[in-house]
Amino acid sequence: MTRTSQRLPLFIGAAIAAGGLVLGGTFAASAHPGSPAAATQTVVDRQAAGALAENSYVPKDGNAEPNIGIVEDQIKAYYGSATTTYDIPGVGDDVTATIPSSTSNYAKQMAQIVAGAEKYLTSPQARPAHGTKPAIVFDVDDTLLNTYDYEIANSFGYNPTINGYWVNAGAFPAVPGMVGLYKFAQAHGYTVFFITGRPEAQRAATEANLASTGYGTIDDSKLFLKQPTTPSYLSCAAASCTTIEYKSGTRAHIETQGYDIVADFGDQYSDLTGAAHGKQFKLPNPMYYLP
Repeated sequence: MTRTSQRLPLFIGAAIAAGGLVLGGTFAASAHPGSPAAATQTVVDRQAAGALAENSYVPKDGNAEPNIGIVEDQIKAYYGSATTTYDIPGVGDDVTATIPSSTSNYAKQMAQIVAGAEKYLTSPQARPAHGTKPAIVFDVDDTLLNTYDYEIANSFGYNPTINGYWVNAGAFPAVPGMVGLYKFAQAHGYTVFFITGRPEAQRAATEANLASTGYGTIDDSKLFLKQPTTPSYLSCAAASCTTIEYKSGTRAHIETQGYDIVADFGDQYSDLTGAAHGKQFKLPNPMYYLP
């Protein structure tokens, strides 16, 4: 995964422990791009604006701010605790990793989100625009592959080198319920695309980790990773695209190929806002924030 230096401070985790643990499972209907209602702000758009404002807030009273230790304990209780082992070159052999429990509140919330998504994908509201092919988009980290094990091992910190070791080792389990949702979407005629902030250099490791956790062989042409140079189909304000510019621009590019994106799944608001998202499914992630 690629993260900016504006990583979520865990004291904002109180807002995202409300945001990730409660609001994290929200999904909001939105009009197809080009319709009169397409510019209407969705529930997820409003939540995204609120999270951005929270991230920019400068506290005046330290006693009124959530304690980081307490927030960490709450996050650990939310995910629960199970263990597995991985060989992670650069970290060690037989590394014991803490992964979410199958009976955790996280797993229960994901089951509710997946059930809602399956219901939506078989509803008339998910019907694609005339003459287009139905498609959905998934983010990867903490949407399809869960990175809690890395977060716990690194005390909720982010080091790109260490994180790269975990990515290259494929040391992330599937997010609960998402393998089933992926296969459900395929079985109901949806073309599935993946848009991740991981760099192109991590393509092979990403595909291998997805395959090993049950998603099967991924079509290279359907998996978009960040390129060393900005693709011609993206228009960004600076030399380097923001997450929203990259993800929304890539979704718009997909739709130029005759697809209608009827749903978008991500754990970050920046996975979901901007153009061509269809219905937005916000998955819970109280561990970090990427604007």
